Amino acid sequence: MSEAVTAPVPAHADSLTFDYELTVADMRSALRARARVVRSARLQKVLLPLCYAVFAAGILVKGPEARDWPPLVICGLVAVFALVGGPVLQARSLHKALQGQGPRHTTVAAGGMAASWAQGSQSMAWSAFGRYTETKDHFVLLSPDKRGACLVILPKRALAAPGDADRLRALLDAGLPRV
Repeated sequence: MSEAVTAPVPAHADSLTFDYELTVADMRSALRARARVVRSARLQKVLLPLCYAVFAAGILVKGPEARDWPPLVICGLVAVFALVGGPVLQARSLHKALQGQGPRHTTVAAGGMAASWAQGSQSMAWSAFGRYTETKDHFVLLSPDKRGACLVILPKRALAAPGDADRLRALLDAGLPRV
């Protein structure tokens, strides 16, 4: 296995450097955070149950003797799976795609951030992101497109000192809007 490439963003007194390896739980949390701030994801959580309710109401209007119950049950199961199981499968899929990269070494500075891992590195200015959100356990940076299609997950558990979360928040606030 090759050695990790040094991240191009230099560490300064006002920068923060930490190491972590992403887990399925990190992915799930980041996807939930994204779903709270991205309009299309919020609409999906509302429209899917609403469509099911309209479908169910249509069947109930026909009365209990109608033989349309199997489609109602199947539609309900699909809706539940889409709302609950879909994000779980998506998180597992993302984790599987990234697990071969191994641990990450990340530096966040005033001008942007850089990450390196066993097979490569990446440096990004704040302009590569449109916004960020914070959860109890993570900072999630989202791409500037309206769907927030690309995201970077920074787990708080990787921070060394208790004050590092405040320092990281200050660096992110200086470069990105918080949502």
